[in-house]
Amino acid sequence: MKNWKHYAIMIFIILTFIACDDKEPSEQSKNQSTTITGLFEGSYSATVKGNMKDSEWTGVADKIKNALINAHAVATGPSKSRFGNVFCFNDVQLIVEINPVNYTKWKTSVDGKKMYLAFGKLNNELQTSVNDAVMKMAIPEEALE
Repeated sequence: MKNWKHYAIMIFIILTFIACDDKEPSEQSKNQSTTITGLFEGSYSATVKGNMKDSEWTGVADKIKNALINAHAVATGPSKSRFGNVFCFNDVQLIVEINPVNYTKWKTSVDGKKMYLAFGKLNNELQTSVNDAVMKMAIPEEALE
């Protein structure tokens, strides 16, 4: 009888530890959206969107804004004016995708109003990617890389 009580107490303790799992619920992806302003001498803006976790979203808009500003700053001649042509109506959407489909770095929409960026490339060649995408957006046709 004594052994039975010991086993019952040990089972109770084990079940208590299993039932008291203090793990926080995992973070869920959700639609995120931020307007970036102050582009190209302060007169242009764009909307950055993505479906991702808050921890993934942190800093995304700032990275893209800085890459756009830097790409514009080093552009010359017709390339520089294309930034203004693309962003002049402040209706451009920059969509960041965790799992891009049919592209590895970026793609643009046929109407020249959407730029899709691969999340995995935001820390690698972003300035080059946004520059190349803007050049393609200035000539409306679907492009991707």
